[in-house]
Amino acid sequence: MADAVFDKVEAILTGDLHVPQEKIRPEADLRHDLGLDSFAAVELAYSLEETFSVKVTDDEMASVKTLGDLLNAVRARLAGQSPPAQ
Repeated sequence: MADAVFDKVEAILTGDLHVPQEKIRPEADLRHDLGLDSFAAVELAYSLEETFSVKVTDDEMASVKTLGDLLNAVRARLAGQSPPAQ
């Protein structure tokens, strides 16, 4: 089954942040595996807000470790809930 959230986040990572597609998997560490530094994390948060019309706070971005954590946080926001605690 297709996952629209994953697909859109993947497009942001590969298009805007130039992360190689083969590195993108739910268990990938945002910093170590995908190479996102603090500047890239801010860009990612902005792109998520633009794409999904949800606010991702700096604290939330700092607390997510893996792509799966980030996907869960976005899905929770889309469902009108607070993201799960990390």
